Amino acid sequence: MRMPRSFRLIGSSIISMLLFFCCQPRDLQPPAAGVPLDLAQQRAARLDSVRYILHFDIPSDKGSAIPARLELHFNLSDATKPLFLDFAGAPEQLHMVSTPEETIKTGIENQHIRIPASCLKERNNVLMLDFTAGDMSLNRSEDYLYTLLVPDRARTLFPCFDQPDIKARYRLSLSLPDAWAAVANGALENKEPEEAGRQVYHFEETLPISTYLFAFAAGRFESVTRERDGRSMTMYHRETDSSKVALNADTIFDLHAQAIRWLEEYTDIPLPFEKFDFALIPGFQYGGMEHPGAIFYRQRSLMLDESATENQQLGRARLIAHETAHMWFGDLVTMKWFNDVWLKEVFANFMAAKAVNPSFPDINHDLSFMLSHRPAAYGEDRSPGSHPIQQELDNLREAGTLYGRIIYQKAPVVMRQLEQLAGEKAFREGLREYLTNFAFGNATWDELIAILDHHSTSDLASWSEVWVKQAGMPVLRTTLQYSGNRIQSLRLVQETQAPNGAYWPQHTTVALIYPDSVVRFPVDITGAATEVANATGYPLPLAVLPNASEMSYGYFQLDAQSREYLLENTAGLEDPLLRGAAWLALHEAVMRRDLAPEPLLDALQAALLDEKDPLNRQNLTNQLSTLFWRFIPPAERLARAAGLEESLWQRTREAGKVSTKAAYFRTYRNFALTPEGRERLYAVWSGDESMPELPFSENDRIAMAEALALRLPDRCEEILDKQYESIENPDRRQRFAFIRPALSAEQSVRDSFFYSLKKVENRHYEPWVVDAVNLLHHPLRAEASISYIRPSLEWLQEIQATGDIFFPRQWIGATLNGHRSPEAARIVRDFLDEHPDYPSRLRNKILMAADLLLRVQEPVLE
Repeated sequence: MRMPRSFRLIGSSIISMLLFFCCQPRDLQPPAAGVPLDLAQQRAARLDSVRYILHFDIPSDKGSAIPARLELHFNLSDATKPLFLDFAGAPEQLHMVSTPEETIKTGIENQHIRIPASCLKERNNVLMLDFTAGDMSLNRSEDYLYTLLVPDRARTLFPCFDQPDIKARYRLSLSLPDAWAAVANGALENKEPEEAGRQVYHFEETLPISTYLFAFAAGRFESVTRERDGRSMTMYHRETDSSKVALNADTIFDLHAQAIRWLEEYTDIPLPFEKFDFALIPGFQYGGMEHPGAIFYRQRSLMLDESATENQQLGRARLIAHETAHMWFGDLVTMKWFNDVWLKEVFANFMAAKAVNPSFPDINHDLSFMLSHRPAAYGEDRSPGSHPIQQELDNLREAGTLYGRIIYQKAPVVMRQLEQLAGEKAFREGLREYLTNFAFGNATWDELIAILDHHSTSDLASWSEVWVKQAGMPVLRTTLQYSGNRIQSLRLVQETQAPNGAYWPQHTTVALIYPDSVVRFPVDITGAATEVANATGYPLPLAVLPNASEMSYGYFQLDAQSREYLLENTAGLEDPLLRGAAWLALHEAVMRRDLAPEPLLDALQAALLDEKDPLNRQNLTNQLSTLFWRFIPPAERLARAAGLEESLWQRTREAGKVSTKAAYFRTYRNFALTPEGRERLYAVWSGDESMPELPFSENDRIAMAEALALRLPDRCEEILDKQYESIENPDRRQRFAFIRPALSAEQSVRDSFFYSLKKVENRHYEPWVVDAVNLLHHPLRAEASISYIRPSLEWLQEIQATGDIFFPRQWIGATLNGHRSPEAARIVRDFLDEHPDYPSRLRNKILMAADLLLRVQEPVLE
């Protein structure tokens, strides 16, 4: 008979107070909290053949404790010293530690459990632990939960060796309420009834994976199973709109199957993990997480609305391909230490960009690659907070601070440069060798670059030293000498050097633009100045565009004549890639204060209305929004909005495709400021103005309500009440209820909500928090929210300690994105000046988030 849970917990507590057995622990000082590098290196040298047999007894009440047990098997090469497990639990959470022969008198010290040398033996060891599972990374809602253990959070859930280079096999069982379903890394072996109203899920043992990849989700999930290419896949979800599930399900399965096929062919290695399921989770902290056998996605990222734009459809495909690529790059072969976390992410993004090509034959994929990576990367790399792609890391507890756009967006551009430098065939052969040599093991970037170097005639190690291990980005300008109407010399000059004194080598394309043609010259930049030799003798162009390649990276400073020509004529360039590159160059000129924002804003506004390419249209919208809200003073916005509103409304009505209509309407929603624009938006939301040709989903109506609440404060509560009552999906209702105070017209309500976020329990759903903070600091509320900036900065360290990896940067970005005033800039500068010893990586995140706020205070140089 099974003992009731309350008695089991009492019994475990009594046992924990009676640990009196033989093994003596005091023969070595405990390591520092977290996972120090030296501890990780020592353990990796001693341990192999690790197996975790885990059981979690999950109650239906999210507030109840979760009893758990672990049977840990491992081989040990040196039993003369103590062994430390990682467990970031409270002392009372550890109830019993034993071997098959004896119980160990031990506890938790600095987040570690000491196993004395006298309790260890050479080769085969078994430890049994009874404990209460930690809640920090076991994301619990009323009727579902899921793990999220990257980068070092496994130790917050269960005792383990929490480092990426001690891979292990996992066998999991979960005791759950009858109405719940579960998914985990391993395939479901069987289910068996337990006590009344409960059942136990037993999962098969996994192949070797790192601790951060161990995962399970359980709760009230629906499931859909499909077979693709002879492989059965199951999708778990909580979407209550059956028509939305029907609209998306087959496409989601198809995109996964296509990504698997492409990657198997590219790598010449079959999918490394036999099981391939995925769960769609509302409020999931990331777009996706690559647990083998159980990929987790943010539900909204995959369950698209009927009116989804081309960019949303492409984004979903890229996300699926990204997480699928991780099965090879990250899961099969894993970085040895998290200083190389970028390595798994760069290949996931790099491969995703290639893998989606067959599914989108009408997309300009070079343009897509350029716009997906360079603008976002520049946003952080141009700031004083820039850092190398590969960073130093002394303790795994700091690993979460390594993540950012330099890893996710800059690194893929750098990798494309590497592929070009090594040669596509040699690059592919090197990657196959890397995956084969280190399968189910770990490798460093230097080990990979050595393999690629062997396959290439180029000096890849020297290239890596600049692009991967140095901070910053190159600044280049063109110099043009001519005689009569002919070019005598065209050169690219690097204005900056990397911190080690080297220049950034790279491949670019220089385009000479003439009235009726464009001439392109591929250029390999190798030093301080590079001659574009083939350009000699050509007629003088109307403009020189030096960044006309998807793999160009840096600030390519336009000369005055080229800048003026491109402001007037970029929209007329026939090649979409050239248009994209020109708009990027002009936008960076504004960011660098080489160009005033108003001329570019005028050019973007005119170009947006006639841009046919959806990728460029989205980029124009992004640039327009940045300039309009961040660089244009509030007093000037209303006048500028009037013409833009009317043009966007007209394009929404005239567009043929639903996705194009949706793209124009969402842009309209963002810029609607005039009384006429606000009332029209209200009429659409309320149903007074019909748009049958543009179907609005529940998400669309929520977004309109949020925009209207900011713009119509007198009707704010009426709008929010009506919207809340109309929401059918319970997860979306819960989110709306959470963010609602941030939309209130009452300052006191917003103040109360903001200060409630100081408590970690009120930041449980991090994406909702980010949405709410963005609303608090919307440019229309910037004056009222400026008092929140200082406390937001003061809470950042605690937010980093308790939140997931992207949350600190998202938090401070949401705080500063709506501000442009000198007072806001002063608050940031004062905070940094008053904290000279502030943790460097968090300081960098503040500097990245504040970059535009600080730049808008600077004078234009032209």
